[in-house]
Amino acid sequence: MTEAGRERAALSAEFERVGPGVPTLCGGRTAGELLAHLLVRERRYLVSLLGIPAPSVLRAAERRMARLPWLEMIELLRTGSGGWLPGRRPTDGLEFLRLYVHHEDIRRARLGWEPRPPEVYRDDTLWHGARTLGRLAYQRSPVGVVLRRPDGESWPVRRGPRPVTVHGQPGELVVHMCRRPRVRVQAAGPPADVSAALAARPGTLFGGFAATRPPDGSGQHTTGYNEG
Repeated sequence: MTEAGRERAALSAEFERVGPGVPTLCGGRTAGELLAHLLVRERRYLVSLLGIPAPSVLRAAERRMARLPWLEMIELLRTGSGGWLPGRRPTDGLEFLRLYVHHEDIRRARLGWEPRPPEVYRDDTLWHGARTLGRLAYQRSPVGVVLRRPDGESWPVRRGPRPVTVHGQPGELVVHMCRRPRVRVQAAGPPADVSAALAARPGTLFGGFAATRPPDGSGQHTTGYNEG
């Protein structure tokens, strides 16, 4: 089974465990609304594209999806998008990251959340994805941005002057780039450059919103935030 397949199974089990009414970190959605959001993007892909210029179309599709029985919705997620079937989302290489972030949207909405324990293959897959996602997340940064994981491996995702380095476990870096409000990373560089780089991230990656608390600016060279 691929990492995406494992994450899909784990997310499905998480939805089944928590039920539709719990809060998440995905744009203020409940778990039920998040699952409907996911299913529309996977199984009503053309509708989700129409929803970009016409958000009311997307909201209506999500409301219709949310009327399905809860366990039926979970089974639709568990069985996947169906590849290239008409109207369904094609595999785009970001499936694992999307599922991982939405799983974290549920986990991190709870008090006392903790990052997942390290896991070599999963973290290597996340690191590879973070390098791709980082180019999108930081494309508007006015300064350079380098990602660095705890083993010291680093990757520049934005070329530019006065590069800022964002340190963290691969999964934390992925969640951070999606501007979720609870994440554990350290951003090193002049405070003004750190603030500019972090502010440049879009607030809409994987259905999110611009809710990440800005760094506090303390210290001359290192700004970090641990939100719990």
